[in-house]
Amino acid sequence: MNSQKYQNILYFVLFSALLACNKEYFSVGAELYNPQFEDLESVVFPVYSYQESMSKVQTNNLPNVHLGEYNDDFYGTIESSFVSQLDVSYINIFGDFSQEQELQGSDIDIRVINEEEVLSAVYLDIPFFNNRNDTDTDGVIDLYDVDPNDSSSDSDSDGISDIDELRAELNPLSNDSDGDGILDPDDDDNSGYDSQRKVYEIDSLYGNRKATFDLKVYELTYYLNSFDIQNNFESYAMYYSDQDFYADGFSGQVLHDDTISLNLEEVPILYYQDDPETTVIETDEIEYYESPRIRVPLNTEFFQRRVMNFEGLDQLKNTDNFNHHLRGLIVKAENISDDLYMLLNISGAQVVLEYNYNWYNSQGTATLDDDVIERRKKSNSIPLGGITVNHFSYQDSNQEVQRVISSSSEGLPSNKIFLQGSRLTSRIKLFTDNEFDLDNVISNLASQDIIINEANLIFNIDHSAYDYTHDLLPNRIYLYSYDNGLTIEDYNKDYTIDYNLGSVNANKYVFGGLLEYDSNNIPKRYKFNITNHVNNIINKDSLNFDLGLVVNSDIEDVTLRQAFSNPKNDKLLIPTSVITSPHSVVLHGSHPKDSANVSKRLILEVLYTKY
Repeated sequence: MNSQKYQNILYFVLFSALLACNKEYFSVGAELYNPQFEDLESVVFPVYSYQESMSKVQTNNLPNVHLGEYNDDFYGTIESSFVSQLDVSYINIFGDFSQEQELQGSDIDIRVINEEEVLSAVYLDIPFFNNRNDTDTDGVIDLYDVDPNDSSSDSDSDGISDIDELRAELNPLSNDSDGDGILDPDDDDNSGYDSQRKVYEIDSLYGNRKATFDLKVYELTYYLNSFDIQNNFESYAMYYSDQDFYADGFSGQVLHDDTISLNLEEVPILYYQDDPETTVIETDEIEYYESPRIRVPLNTEFFQRRVMNFEGLDQLKNTDNFNHHLRGLIVKAENISDDLYMLLNISGAQVVLEYNYNWYNSQGTATLDDDVIERRKKSNSIPLGGITVNHFSYQDSNQEVQRVISSSSEGLPSNKIFLQGSRLTSRIKLFTDNEFDLDNVISNLASQDIIINEANLIFNIDHSAYDYTHDLLPNRIYLYSYDNGLTIEDYNKDYTIDYNLGSVNANKYVFGGLLEYDSNNIPKRYKFNITNHVNNIINKDSLNFDLGLVVNSDIEDVTLRQAFSNPKNDKLLIPTSVITSPHSVVLHGSHPKDSANVSKRLILEVLYTKY
């Protein structure tokens, strides 16, 4: 389509689209205009989109860590690994007494002996994000509850309500709780069923959950400084997604290297029961369960030599000393059998140390004749904490993506909008005067004594890109001030809350950006209500600043992080919730290449009444 023809189309929609607003869309929410205004009119303004690309983003101390690999037919391959320090501040002593007490002994307490702690096993624990939402508190999470709002519902159809099965310590998701072939209503003995086991909905795993991969854990030899050396230690250090400590040669001893697959069930943990009211060691092994997680053994000899043997020494006295001594871990996933990309709960990650030590057993008597020294089991945990850094690697993206990035860098508006995690974003210009004098149009509207009832920025999904059943289609995108990363007024004034527990990213649903579907349940579009923003521009002569468009993982998280554009290397501020998301989508931009997509282009629809 030549430029003159396209310009004529824009003139047409701008000046001829004053319509009665009776449009209907199938979406997650109702249209927002007030039906009491019978003389409601609309005008469609052209909007200009520009493709943006990030060369690197700040990834230290995110609320999650990324691990794995995902191959996208359109966007290419994304690979992620991470490094993390260990927070030894949680360790006071090993065994029952400090090393100082062990060395000095005690004249009044014969139990103070040399404990000789020896590690028996070391594990790396990294929990999955999970959802245990149970609206009706009947013991069945909403995902599997036949009626999440009714505790008397019967999810396993065995004639016993979910709440009654919970009270009777039966399995509400099986009509034969203990698997003995006798159905629960007729079974007088279900003691074989462990009612302590829980069922979880696992979040933030993308691709094939049954894929195998080589999980590799290395000692990190690079010291992650909390303060910026380049700024004379006067500001906090920032670490970026392009920093690959393994490739840069900062890996030490191999701590784990084995092929694993994910276990999405609770992890059983064994410990020895200890009755605090007795002085006799109990020998019963008790089993309890941790939430689903990656749990792999680490090199026992390494942690004996680098951690356990330093009890009482300066290296373990505080976290800073320890992080100079043992600088952290590198965690990588390689040789993945199929696409698998994981967002993991770093706040619950830990290194578990299981060990044996000498314990003085007086047998509960006053005499010394029957006293013995026994080996007792215990465990300590060292959380992953301090500084964590995600590394992202992108390869082999579609050539069209590169072409659109290049043309936008030259000032040309884009025919498509590519959004992918913290790598690909978009810059949006409202009321641009690139092709005709829209300032005059705005002035004319402002002079007509109008009330702007609603202004919608509409982004249609480009279905020609690829199949939109893929895992990484975002449920929400986000709009903000491009120049400074700040929220816009419509975000600030939206106090709507989705009271579905766990649906934080559905809050502020009037502001919008939520994925909408057509009548065939096919993903169709995203829409933002920016009424206040547009009203400020038209009626209050506010600054018409550029808007940033990104994928979003948490609408409530608007904290900002540094990023650098590609290829200009401009410093930007972007929301943290962008960096924590690997999602991607292709949208129609402002300047389609062919006439068939003109109706799907990015538009700003303003609904107004005259008074």
